[in-house]
Amino acid sequence: MFFTTIIIIIVFALYTVNKMAFFKDREFERAVRDTLISSRVSMVDRREKPLGGIIWKRDLERVQFVSINFREYKVKNIEDIKYFKNVKTVWFSYISAYDGDESIYDDEHVLDNIYIIKKLRYLENLHLYHLKINEDIEAMFPDAEVFIE
Repeated sequence: MFFTTIIIIIVFALYTVNKMAFFKDREFERAVRDTLISSRVSMVDRREKPLGGIIWKRDLERVQFVSINFREYKVKNIEDIKYFKNVKTVWFSYISAYDGDESIYDDEHVLDNIYIIKKLRYLENLHLYHLKINEDIEAMFPDAEVFIE
């Protein structure tokens, strides 16, 4: 009886943990906690106070628009985009503090995991602004509109 109870608790715990999103990049997670509102993660809309507690994978799967400003959130790894399975638009940028600034995000490896975005089956638009691009991104995404500046 005791052994069965322990097994049930372990199975339930594993099931629950499998439903949670665990971010590899803390800055990416901070951006999500600060800006996740309904079906958007947007650098334009900020929450009054960041999300606390657990972020569930199912909540991230509802998101259709992801926009992160790397000037504000020093993302080093975009691998966590994998949680946004139904996203239609991804907008990664390094937006300047003033008009006319042509600065480029200095972490040249931030897009090393760009191939993960190819697994997002509903992707329609990919915007990459002022990021160091090492590959032919447009060729990687023939089914999406790609904007690079």
